[in-house]
Amino acid sequence: MTRYFSLAALIPAVLLTSGCSGKHGTAVQNDEGPKAALPLVSSLKMNDPAAPAQLLKGFWAVESGSWRWTAGNFSVVLKTPPGASEKGGALMLAMVVSDAVLKQVHSQSLTASIADKPLKTEKYDAGGNYTFSADVPASALTGDTVTVDFSLDNALPPGPSDRRELGVIATAVALESK
Repeated sequence: MTRYFSLAALIPAVLLTSGCSGKHGTAVQNDEGPKAALPLVSSLKMNDPAAPAQLLKGFWAVESGSWRWTAGNFSVVLKTPPGASEKGGALMLAMVVSDAVLKQVHSQSLTASIADKPLKTEKYDAGGNYTFSADVPASALTGDTVTVDFSLDNALPPGPSDRRELGVIATAVALESK
């Protein structure tokens, strides 16, 4: 799985070492309209056509066919993997911390939470590919699904050339049983 996340994060890093330009979609939110009832998954690539059903808030449209910018606060719902309610789980977010964003905000701390209970906070002060990972206690994984909320302490506010708030570049997210 680690190799998958490393490769998934490589493409956006190459594409975005100096920033992003071009057309930008709208944020994925609950009000996108009716969605087909697809089974939820515990491992999700941002370019999966079914991804919007699980990206609850704070994700922008897919770019370059493989990744999405996030806002400063973003949430995803994941299927609880088999055995996780007994053993606990491991949360992973494959992402790129953008040099262009860091030039303006200087550092970013990412916190993952479930049900308002923080799992982990990690600080990034250099751009590049990262896999944010956090242990998830079994007590947080008792339902069929779990909503994970991510928050950044610093995001790039909307500006004249890009009217979106920009956080990090997400390529994949997964929840695995321990």
